[in-house]
Amino acid sequence: MSRRLRRALLSLSGCVALVLAANGTASASGSAWQAIAAVDPVVGARLQPHQGLLSAPTTITTPLPADPVGALTTAVSALSAGVGLPQDAAAAIGSSGLSTEVAGRVANLLTAMTTCQQVTETRFAAIPTGLLPLVLKTGGALDALAHAGIRACAEPVWRRTVELQLVLDDLASGQAAASCAVPGVSDLDLWPVLRLDGSTCDDDTYAHDYLLVIDLGGDDTYRNNAGGNMVDLNFSPAGSAVTGLRGTGPARGCQRAIPGLTALDCVPAVGILLDLAGQDTYGVKEAPDHDTGCTTDPVVRRMMTAGAGFLGVSVLRDSGGTADVYTGKTGSLGAGHIFGVGLLSDDGGDDTYSAVRNSQGFALVGGFGLLHDQAGADTYDYYMPAPITPSAPNQTEGAGGVRDDEGEGLCDRIPRFVQGTANVLPGTTGVLIDESGADSYRGAFAGEFVGPIQNPSTRAGSLGFGNNQGLGVFLDRATSDDTYVVDGEPTVVGVPARGDDVTVLPGNDSSGSGLGQGLFIDQ
Repeated sequence: MSRRLRRALLSLSGCVALVLAANGTASASGSAWQAIAAVDPVVGARLQPHQGLLSAPTTITTPLPADPVGALTTAVSALSAGVGLPQDAAAAIGSSGLSTEVAGRVANLLTAMTTCQQVTETRFAAIPTGLLPLVLKTGGALDALAHAGIRACAEPVWRRTVELQLVLDDLASGQAAASCAVPGVSDLDLWPVLRLDGSTCDDDTYAHDYLLVIDLGGDDTYRNNAGGNMVDLNFSPAGSAVTGLRGTGPARGCQRAIPGLTALDCVPAVGILLDLAGQDTYGVKEAPDHDTGCTTDPVVRRMMTAGAGFLGVSVLRDSGGTADVYTGKTGSLGAGHIFGVGLLSDDGGDDTYSAVRNSQGFALVGGFGLLHDQAGADTYDYYMPAPITPSAPNQTEGAGGVRDDEGEGLCDRIPRFVQGTANVLPGTTGVLIDESGADSYRGAFAGEFVGPIQNPSTRAGSLGFGNNQGLGVFLDRATSDDTYVVDGEPTVVGVPARGDDVTVLPGNDSSGSGLGQGLFIDQ
């Protein structure tokens, strides 16, 4: 099936009128937001400001710049200077042979990204280093309105990402099925801003962090930030025009929260990944590094990857319609933290999603996190690294799991907060939407967990759960049968257990705690 036909079919599937079933749950038609609002208007009202992020645009509305190649050169220079690694990319861009349409669409996206990067830089600089621990726990009394610029710039970035995809899809639609050579597209490597792999179907492995990656084909492996906005500027590819702050070599990123930020192992900026074809792997487990002492099991070493936004904007868009594998650690796979916006959008294929905790449509401390899968029989799960010492109590060395966010971290093996969950502050919103397919889910509840967030509730859940004033929303729109395993789900009188064709409304211990709200809908 061509990219253009697949996009048309996906658009058609969302254009049927909304119908309400007799039990008050929405049928699998209309928009996702309509389906949610029909079941619970209050939750719908809280989600309304994010409507533009809950679906992919199907038309192009942003005009091209008057001088597309010049605009692209300016945008690359602005972002490079913005992250402290200035470069003059005019010669490389001028000789690349990019068509004006492609150059202009990439320029539009990079220009919107520059706005986001400037907002993030300003807000991060305003947080005293000594206040970071409190900010990570409670928000540190940061003014939500002062951070509204992050969400304001997220929608233009999302729109321009998909507009670029639409243009590349159309250019590719006239090519032979086995070809990835798209007219007007070539390769560009302008670390740390732009990596464009546009001339072949090579199976690429990305080991270095970029603000923007565009890959047109091949079965790719992303060992880097994978669109996350926590970017490692320390290690550059050999031969790049600018050298990393600590030299060359593969990116390491932040394996620790506060120590990683203060040591500049990573910096919050803006991150976008657009992959148009291939069976791709996002995140790779390997022998533990910072988590040594907790486990010997392989883990994804980095935090905040694969569509994770920390005090900024992140988008991971896979439009290949193939079976992809997404693996994270914590704060990953469509996650927003400290007023950040993190989006993971996959348009089809039988995909697999797995992380330790705080992932898969998760938000913390004012953030917005979304995992949106448009088609396929998908698997959503968590993994928990085994203890070195099985008898070791949680939060001690050898206890298993991965380290938490407190200082150098304690070993935390309590699974929690996956698949449409949120924690801390009223505007915090985590959403998982799956549009179709016979899917499999495994989540976990924790009656009590010991961690950095202790205000006031220490309960945690999954699959549509909100804690400490947060809002967690889960929506599976498929009419086919789905399967659910929910470890530790509480039994609440009058409230059904999560399952196929079930709705769990807010206002009970199964959907929220600490004034938080959760909504679970399987249509």
